[in-house]
Amino acid sequence: MFRTQHKGSGFTLLEIIITIVIVSVLGTMIYTFFLKRFSESVTPVTRLKNSVSLHMVMANITADYNRYPRWRSGTFYDYSALAATYVIPTNFNGHYYRLTNDGTSSAPAEPVWPLTSGATVNDNGITWVESGRLRTLMPLTTLQGQIGVEGSVQSTNDYGKAPDGTYTTYTVVKNGFVQFDASGNEIDDATGGNNILKVTLQNESEETLTSLFFSD
Repeated sequence: MFRTQHKGSGFTLLEIIITIVIVSVLGTMIYTFFLKRFSESVTPVTRLKNSVSLHMVMANITADYNRYPRWRSGTFYDYSALAATYVIPTNFNGHYYRLTNDGTSSAPAEPVWPLTSGATVNDNGITWVESGRLRTLMPLTTLQGQIGVEGSVQSTNDYGKAPDGTYTTYTVVKNGFVQFDASGNEIDDATGGNNILKVTLQNESEETLTSLFFSD
């Protein structure tokens, strides 16, 4: 009588251990890869948010210094815009003027701005109406004091206050008066003229934004 011999088959203990080790290593690599990708994917969004917030701060500073823009020659003014358009003369006279229709301003001559309340002036087909008196531009020394001292971190400054009531944190890198020499190089203003204020702000992403403010 013959008996059929069956050869044992399956994984040895060593093969099982090697397989477990390989799977563990691959799993760790895949986890690390996707975790890094996920964390990096959030970075651009955060940087964009911080950049927008920094521009908002600078825009608030600019708006506080110069409430309405100066009139510009050869510029198209859109009356259909959602917000009313106001300008002040290039040579500030204490009044501001409201746009009443679309059109392109004259070039290069500037209209003679009326000082009487409600009076109108024609500007190359555009009509501006005197809309009231405006305070003089804020003195640059006052603006400098409200922004914060150089090196300070501002977290509750009204310039950083958003419409929802939250505040943008920013660092004041530069907040000082400068001037330009004959070669156009920027230097600190040692004359005390205080005509050009340089403001540089930095957000939490270490991005910076610089603006120059000029006195009349």
